[in-house]
Amino acid sequence: MHGSSEIRIDCDKCESKNSLVKLLAKPIISKNTTTKKDSPNIGEVTKKFIEENRDILNKQKKEYSNKQHDKS
Repeated sequence: MHGSSEIRIDCDKCESKNSLVKLLAKPIISKNTTTKKDSPNIGEVTKKFIEENRDILNKQKKEYSNKQHDKS
């Protein structure tokens, strides 16, 4: 391992000369285009999701129950 201030131009592994170039990582800065006013509250989204899926589950339970009664 070498320090960040050390400049290496020759590769020790493959022994090629003048083949290495130092690349610096660029930070990624994302700009959030939505504001808190535009986006719904996380709790509201979760509550809506739970209610929708509760209705689906209840319908499936009724369908299953009807199928079980039909078999007997």
